Amino acid sequence: MTTLIILNIPLLNDEFLEKVMLRLPAIQAHNLIQIIPDMIAWFQFQNVEHKILINSVLRQHIKSLR
Repeated sequence: MTTLIILNIPLLNDEFLEKVMLRLPAIQAHNLIQIIPDMIAWFQFQNVEHKILINSVLRQHIKSLR
């Protein structure tokens, strides 16, 4: 059994977390959309998985336009 000893690693404090950036692979970043907070809150309040519900609403809207 190997024991890993980690020394001199700084804690992840507030200063570090203010500067951190989320990096996604290009294919994932290309598919991101931003939904305003009040819309997200409404979907989350519906007692269903909000991501599934958002996709369902978008799909129904697209079908209604055909």
